[in-house]
Amino acid sequence: MLDIIYDATQLVDGENNNSVRRGIYFVSLNILRELLKRADVRVCLWTRPCKSFLLNELKKKYFSNVASFYENGSFACFLSKITTKFRLIARKNENHFFLRKILWAMVYFGEFCIDSFFSIGSVHFRQTGMIYFSPQDAIPTKFRRKKDLGRFVVLYDTIPFKIANCGSKNENGWFWRLIKNINPSDYYFAISEATKADFCQFVPKLKKEHLWVTPLAATNAFQPVNDGFLLDGTKRKYKLPIDKKYIFSLCTLEPRKNLIRAVKAFVAFIEKNNIQDLVWVMGGGQYKSFSKQIKNESINSNLYDRCVLYAGYIDDNDLPILYSNAEWFVFTSQYEGFGLPPLEAMQCGCPVITSNNSSLPEVVGDAGILIDWNSEEQHVDAYEKYYFNEELRKENSRKGLERAKLFSWKKTVDKMICVMNEG
Repeated sequence: MLDIIYDATQLVDGENNNSVRRGIYFVSLNILRELLKRADVRVCLWTRPCKSFLLNELKKKYFSNVASFYENGSFACFLSKITTKFRLIARKNENHFFLRKILWAMVYFGEFCIDSFFSIGSVHFRQTGMIYFSPQDAIPTKFRRKKDLGRFVVLYDTIPFKIANCGSKNENGWFWRLIKNINPSDYYFAISEATKADFCQFVPKLKKEHLWVTPLAATNAFQPVNDGFLLDGTKRKYKLPIDKKYIFSLCTLEPRKNLIRAVKAFVAFIEKNNIQDLVWVMGGGQYKSFSKQIKNESINSNLYDRCVLYAGYIDDNDLPILYSNAEWFVFTSQYEGFGLPPLEAMQCGCPVITSNNSSLPEVVGDAGILIDWNSEEQHVDAYEKYYFNEELRKENSRKGLERAKLFSWKKTVDKMICVMNEG
């Protein structure tokens, strides 16, 4: 039996703040769900004592039968509930400078006291054979001191090293804490071959023999949905035109995602070919700030206003519908550690246009159109290939469905468990 102490920090933070429910949050959730299916694995959830109240809330909702390091009625949970309330009040008073400072000081002081006076908790360590698993963060000092504890961390990307002015510059942020704590004794999972190569390049103290590639996966919720009634209902929900075909994008507005170039090329493609029946549907991000940025570019503003539509946050249940019925999906990022959205799109049978850099060729293979992220001309050419060639769209839809079968959370966690047992 493999005993795993699972760092639930990302999941706990997601219970407290919806804005972190993306990317790594869903990776953490899906790995945990897959681990809990295994008869040969016992899982115990951990988070910092100051977040133990939120851990208990998480367990009540999703994982009621899973052990944790904290008893439900513990004093640490009571104190963490109070600091969590202060945190929520502080967020609601961001415009009140002095009140905000006082509230955040109370939050940090409360968390410091809880973390200082409450140690590991109610779980007793066996002498050997236990595993500490972190889906993101650096391993806490109290666990690094346990000599007989196997320690594993998931590595995602090296954005702050690879791209100037991108990624966290805060030395106390999770990424730099992780980098500082990487060492030759612990073990690591990289989400792609590209990520493995990047970490080996930028973090020399990382032993290659202690680093395994475990690709991510899309959930089974992403399946083709070819139901006109559902599509019409979804279009109405997000105020999209019923009578127009659409292409789809789903990403944040950070410059690395290259959305301005991709949308600018789309407007140029519409103008060049006098397209009347196609719009761009943009999911996620802050559209007002994006619209302001792109209108500073050399662009036909009237066409942009007519052809680029903002859907905003897309509910999980609606994503497969929008992927499945899009003419194609655009994800031409400058750099990715893996690239889940193209995989989700392929799993729904949607043709993909993506970049030919970093991990994206590992995910898409020959099942999509791969282009240079910084070439507007190649974007326009790719749009034209799909728009004017229905057979190519159908072929890449079929290839994408087959390619997506190579990835599953079961395969990911199978590899992790195999490595943990050997380690």
